[in-house]
Amino acid sequence: MGTTTAVKLGLGLYTAYNLAATLASIPGGRLGDRRGNLRVLLLGVACFGAAYIGLALTGATIALLALFFILAGIAIGFVETAEHSAVAALAPVDLRGSAFGALAAIQSLGNFAASAVAGLLWTTISPRAAFLYLAAWMCVSLAAFAATNGGR
Repeated sequence: MGTTTAVKLGLGLYTAYNLAATLASIPGGRLGDRRGNLRVLLLGVACFGAAYIGLALTGATIALLALFFILAGIAIGFVETAEHSAVAALAPVDLRGSAFGALAAIQSLGNFAASAVAGLLWTTISPRAAFLYLAAWMCVSLAAFAATNGGR
């Protein structure tokens, strides 16, 4: 496919990702209110893991790419909702602004580090290696929650 078609496809996939994130946020928040934010966070991490594995193993099939982009959008909708809700619930009122600032700083640093390593893997090895690296971190996260009994 040519550059113009590839750009349009990329924009469409990213739009689907953002739409899925938007639509998942409210049900994710509702689920967090009823079942706890940790459950929503774990569901989001599991969705990210599945999306990354799917992106690593699929080829250029547009329908599959769209499915995994949408799954990643659901993941970010759940994860960000759970993180922000937990900060709002757990941070003392007089430190709430600082707590949200710390969350944003940690998220930014984590996003930068993950993007840098994934970009390096993508460039030097393959896109598959980059997505498998990210999927491995999702598995480590889920295992850490399970090991600490956080995933009750």
